[in-house]
Amino acid sequence: MFKYLFNNILLAVLLSISLSLNAQKINEPRTTAEWTATYQPFRIAGNLYYVGTYDLACYLITTTKGNILINTGLAESESQIRSNIEALGFKFSDTKILLTTQAHRARVLS
Repeated sequence: MFKYLFNNILLAVLLSISLSLNAQKINEPRTTAEWTATYQPFRIAGNLYYVGTYDLACYLITTTKGNILINTGLAESESQIRSNIEALGFKFSDTKILLTTQAHRARVLS
């Protein structure tokens, strides 16, 4: 019984290490200056806001049960998107759902 339990725990630990080592690698696509240029956030209509960069659109939908961020931009855009959300008076930590409109990685790395 002990040997069986030990083998299962060892297998789980090794699998976790293997997955975590592979999951941390981010290969950014080639970018243009417009993809990361700052852009003033603004309200589009109702509870829909633009919080993206100059050329990569990211939208925030606010709800009473948590906010929804559509498209997250590049990894290097994370601080700008966070600042844009907070500049509109919302807490970044209230973002509960991330969605994407495209399978292209430039929209979901942040």
